Amino acid sequence: MKHFNLIKVTRVMALFVTLSLVAITTSCKRAAEKTQEKIIEKAIGDNANVDLDDEKIVIETEEGTFTTDANIQSWPKEIPNEVPEFKEGKVVVVNTQDMGKGKNWVVIYEDVSQEAIENYKKELERNDFKINFTTRAGTGTHFAAEKGNLMVMLMGDEGGASISISVEN
Repeated sequence: MKHFNLIKVTRVMALFVTLSLVAITTSCKRAAEKTQEKIIEKAIGDNANVDLDDEKIVIETEEGTFTTDANIQSWPKEIPNEVPEFKEGKVVVVNTQDMGKGKNWVVIYEDVSQEAIENYKKELERNDFKINFTTRAGTGTHFAAEKGNLMVMLMGDEGGASISISVEN
């Protein structure tokens, strides 16, 4: 009769169970991502290609590419240098749209003060941007600025802000 070392067998079994659970979880996650991709592709149209990867979504269509990425937590380097960087608060997500005729970035922040929003507006003016309009309602501020083929829009309220930068080719 063959004897087995109970401790070794227990370790092997524990390792097998752990690896099995990881494989099942990974397999289920991939299957769920693929299902979500197919649902989004059907909703947009048959010519759409959707790629979901953790905290990043890329949608490609005939009109262009849309990307949202919660992993990017800084001002995108691709934004033209003429647009001053908004350095206050914390970047929580960056959306990018490349539509062939132009490109658009939306940078979403948290922990932004009203003072920081006003300072950014002044900085845009110092960089020769023309303020097209400013709207204030309660604690919220919304303004748009323009310089040549560049457009900057900021929407902010207590604690957060969204900055949209567009460039036309």
